[in-house]
Amino acid sequence: MSVAARLSWPFTLLAMIAASQAAAHEGTCKSASVPSDSVMTAERALAADTQSLAARLQLADAFMADNCFDEAVQTLEAGEALHGRSSQLQSQLREARSMQREQGYFEGLNRAEQAAKLSHNLLRCNKLADIAACDMALGLKPDDPQILISKADALVKTKRPADALAIYERARTLAPGDATLAQKIAAADSLSNELVNTCMSGAGTAALQACQSALVRGSRNEFDVLQRIGTLQQTANQPSAALDSYIAAGLLKPADRSVALSIVTLSASTGRKDALALAARGSALLTLGRALDALTPLQQALALSPDLPEAKTQLARAERLAREEAQQVIREERQKTAGAANRTGVASASASNPPQMAQAATARRFSNEAPVTQSN
Repeated sequence: MSVAARLSWPFTLLAMIAASQAAAHEGTCKSASVPSDSVMTAERALAADTQSLAARLQLADAFMADNCFDEAVQTLEAGEALHGRSSQLQSQLREARSMQREQGYFEGLNRAEQAAKLSHNLLRCNKLADIAACDMALGLKPDDPQILISKADALVKTKRPADALAIYERARTLAPGDATLAQKIAAADSLSNELVNTCMSGAGTAALQACQSALVRGSRNEFDVLQRIGTLQQTANQPSAALDSYIAAGLLKPADRSVALSIVTLSASTGRKDALALAARGSALLTLGRALDALTPLQQALALSPDLPEAKTQLARAERLAREEAQQVIREERQKTAGAANRTGVASASASNPPQMAQAATARRFSNEAPVTQSN
C-alpha cells in the first residue's frame, strides 16, 4: 500500500460510516436563528391559549419538523404540569427525547469526523507538503498559527518561498511569541532571493522554473518576473504560453512598449483568436500609436466576450484616436496637393516667360529694400 493510501484509509472509513447513518438524521435545528413560519404560527396559537394541549402538541410537532429537538422537549416538559396524564403528550415527549439523544450522537460523530479530517489533512500537509491538504485543514481552523506555519513550510518545500513569507507573517501576528518563526522567515527570504537571481540571470528550464517559483501576485517585482518568463518561454519555443505571460505583464504596465511589441508579434505568429488575445493585441497596438489597426481586434474581442474588462474602454479610445489619425492624414494629403499645385504654377510661369522670371528673381536677390540689420 502506498504512503498516500495508508494516510487516507482511516479517514475514508470514518466518512463511509457517517454517510451510512446520514438518513437517520437530517441536520441541526433549522429554526435556530430565524424561526420557520410553522413554528411562529404554533407559538402564536399557544400564546393565545397556554392551557391548550392541542396548541402545545402542534408547537412540538413544528419544532420536531425543523430538527429542533431540544426546543420540542422543553415545550412538552413545560406542559407536563397541566397535561401530565395525557398519553399523547407522553408519547410525543418520548419520541422527542429519543431524537434529541440521536441528534447528540450524530453531532458527536460529526465532531469526531471533523477531528479525523483535520488530523488527516495535517498529516498530508506536514509529511507530503500537500498544499491542498493544508488549505483543507485551514478551512477547518482558519486562524490556527500552527496550521499556517505548516502550510508555509510546505510552500518552502515546494520551492514557493515568496508565497510562504506572507503566511509566516500572518502566523507571527497570531503567535508573536513563536521563536522559530524568525528563522523560518529568514530562510524563506534567502531562498526567494536566490530564485529571483536565477530567474533574471539564468537560462533555460532552470531559469524558467525559478521565475515561476519566484512569481508572487502583487509583489514589487511581479512585472519584471512576468516579462522574464515571457522571454524564456519564447526562447523555449512556447509562443502561446509566452503570449499569456506578456498579456499578464501588460495588464500591470499597459504603456510599456517592449511588452506591447511582444504581444503584437506573438498574437500574429500564434494566430490566436480568443477574446483575451484579441483584446491584448488591440490594447498593444494602441500603446504603439496604431489606433486604426487596433479597431478590428478590439471589435472581434467584444463580439466574442461582450463583458471583457476594459475592452469597451479601449475600443472607445481607439475609435477616437483613429478619427484623429484619419483627420491628420487628410490634412497631410491636402498640404501635399496644395504644395504640388504651387510648384506646378511656378513651373508654368517660368516656362511661359523665362527671362522675366529670372529678372524678378535677380531683383529680389539684390534689392536695396533689405532690413537695416542686413548687408546690401
